[in-house]
Amino acid sequence: MQTVFEDADTFKSFAIIPDVTIAREAQAVYVATSSDVAITPPPMRRTLVPTKLRTVQIHLTKSKELITVIEILSPYNKRGEGLDEYRHKRSRLLNSQVHLVELDLLRGGTRPGRELDDLPRDADYVCVVNCYRGANSGRDSDIWTIALNAPLPVLPIPLRAPDADVPFSLRAAINAVYARAGYAWRINYAESVPPPELRAAMRAWAAELIANATRDASDVKQEK
Repeated sequence: MQTVFEDADTFKSFAIIPDVTIAREAQAVYVATSSDVAITPPPMRRTLVPTKLRTVQIHLTKSKELITVIEILSPYNKRGEGLDEYRHKRSRLLNSQVHLVELDLLRGGTRPGRELDDLPRDADYVCVVNCYRGANSGRDSDIWTIALNAPLPVLPIPLRAPDADVPFSLRAAINAVYARAGYAWRINYAESVPPPELRAAMRAWAAELIANATRDASDVKQEK
């Protein structure tokens, strides 16, 4: 099975890692010969692990021209080979007439944009709306730095003039995903927070939040 991916710039299709890989234990295969010699299995077998990346693309209906790309960054986009690949893709987009929206809701890893090198320490999450303003105006990057305990913003999703920006409530989107995926019962918030380590202020906030939730749950049980 093969997944075909569409290049955001050139619309050329190329093959990437399959969505599903099936591997079996290597076993000796016997060939029916007079000496009955076994074919030696390979000493090593490696299985490629598929990487699922999320991208939202906005196109003009009639011409299919790409207008805006919304990237939801994954850990793969922020480290090693994946970071290099994403930076290359990002560079192609920023050298085109396409608007780029980046949603980085990961505290770990390396921020891919060079304009994000000097962010404040309380920038747990970062959202970037990079708009193409025309050949004579260049590009603007509007940057939202979000602390872990701060409300999620409403972002403007840029379109092609004369269409106005579309407001996108990041909070509403996260709430919808949280409910549909059942994270309320799938996540054990009493466990340690995954790395990187929280800042001191966020550790205190998270501890208070979990304590209040635990107390509320206990009160509900007692009432029942």
